[in-house]
Amino acid sequence: MKKVFALLLALMMLALTGAALAEKLVVGTNAEFAPFESIGDDGKFVGFDMDLIDAIMKDAGLEYEIISIEFDALTSALASGQIDVAISAMTINDERKAYVLFSEPYFDASQKLVVVEGSPITQASDLKEGMKVGVQMGTTGDVYATDNLPVEVVRFNKVLDAILDMKNGRLDAVLTDAAPSEYYAQAVGGLVVLPEELSEEKYGIVVKLDNTELMDKINASLAKLKEDGTYEAIHKMHFAPSEE
Repeated sequence: MKKVFALLLALMMLALTGAALAEKLVVGTNAEFAPFESIGDDGKFVGFDMDLIDAIMKDAGLEYEIISIEFDALTSALASGQIDVAISAMTINDERKAYVLFSEPYFDASQKLVVVEGSPITQASDLKEGMKVGVQMGTTGDVYATDNLPVEVVRFNKVLDAILDMKNGRLDAVLTDAAPSEYYAQAVGGLVVLPEELSEEKYGIVVKLDNTELMDKINASLAKLKEDGTYEAIHKMHFAPSEE
């Protein structure tokens, strides 16, 4: 009887382990940051990050689903187990490294100012006390503006909301990453992206701090995609020329 019970217990444990392995990973993003992540007209997630993580997961043989949450909640969502992976144009920095595990870099970025056409602001040094600059909350743009600009920093959950507030005369400038700044300047119109690069940054994919097994799979697939040309093909779909 004991042998039968032990066998049944072993089978149950094996079934549970198999079920756990078959569970989908939950990938978190903030789908308000085109051209990296947004929601298309058909309701599906689109953008460079979305195509890249799809290729990585397929190469690694991992099932996944994507959810969108606020950008500044992504790291806490990893810590709590709400999500397993986050990809959302997240800059690799020492502060975040204390809470999450970063992949190898997959994109070079910088912060740029966006202003309305005809603005007297042509570079960061033109920003003065009393002016207002919009940023997306929790981003490196938020940190840069807070630490380096003599202005009132106005925080938004979405870059687009900041852009529209500026268009309506409530902000003097918006600070955001270079690629989204160009995207929104073209999409909204009447805007100028200033050429000055205010930072040098690299994006990384993140997992929970102790999840080295999953990160090893992500890094291996990322390296393979860069080597076999898949990364370049995805990049060309969203940007030209390649920055990598």
